[in-house]
Amino acid sequence: MLAKLFSYSLLGIEAKPVEVEVDISPASMPRTVLVGMAEMAVKESTHRVERALVNCGYSRPIDRVVINLSPAELPKDGASFDLPIALGMIVACGQLARDRLHDFAAVGELALDGTVRPVRGALSMAIAAREQGKTGLLVPVDNVPEASVVDGIQIIPIGTLTEAVGFLSGELEIEPAQFSWDRAVATFGTYDVDYSDVKGQESAKRAVTVAAAGTHHLLMIGSPGTGKTLLARRLVTILPRLNTEESLETTRIWSAVGRLERGQSLILQRPFRSPHHTISEAGLVGGGSTPTPGEISLAHHGVLFQAFPMFELYVEGSRVFPENLDDCRAFGQAA
Repeated sequence: MLAKLFSYSLLGIEAKPVEVEVDISPASMPRTVLVGMAEMAVKESTHRVERALVNCGYSRPIDRVVINLSPAELPKDGASFDLPIALGMIVACGQLARDRLHDFAAVGELALDGTVRPVRGALSMAIAAREQGKTGLLVPVDNVPEASVVDGIQIIPIGTLTEAVGFLSGELEIEPAQFSWDRAVATFGTYDVDYSDVKGQESAKRAVTVAAAGTHHLLMIGSPGTGKTLLARRLVTILPRLNTEESLETTRIWSAVGRLERGQSLILQRPFRSPHHTISEAGLVGGGSTPTPGEISLAHHGVLFQAFPMFELYVEGSRVFPENLDDCRAFGQAA
């Protein structure tokens, strides 16, 4: 029997629709095959899914099982396909009706006991599900705050595989999650530091204020301990608050790399990123076989601060060492 349902795969910060097809052939040699350009984390999902099925009281297929993740040319990474694969197996075995599969998509990683664990990029997946015209999206409970930000789609919190089966069969009613902007602002919209913490340094504070007002770049020169990092860290507190569009853009990036705090729905503070000066190019800019954001992207709509010891600077992607302070000032004027 063949079962089809939808899930999503991250490509950068975008979520691409993936159709999960599960086919069980009773007359064939017992074996589970997963195809569709899946990375190792996805290929290992078959073992997790089979044990989760058994531990939740469902029958594990003992026949030939072929799992296809379509489109085949799209790379699939992460463990977000565990839940849809498990649901597909249950449907293909005849233990669940397929009536509601077309209206709902699902994402989630499964533990061996059937618990649904959070995944990266739930916000982008909810946006993709809405654009695809789905009625709702089944997401892990820990991902509900960020996914519920998206209007026009039902976000169904799922704690276990049993709950997902009960909801899709109509035996269990689960209320869609509701997002509260005021609650999010009260919880995540305040800074731990303030510009008033800086005492003295009037000329430096004036320069930082002018840079903030005009969205200019800054080159700070000074000995260790003179307050460069102190000023830079508090620069975000005098920038305008993130508007809704900026907040969603920044949250999608942080969600894609799994940097959101537990229970956090939106990034409502302007990010401050201070990577070490020895960071790799991929870590700073981003990249990889499956593209992931780097520190520059994580600082989107915020402040990227990087300290260079011994006047170590980057010019057009190359690392250079100005010989003296005058050369460093000249670089700053050129920048």
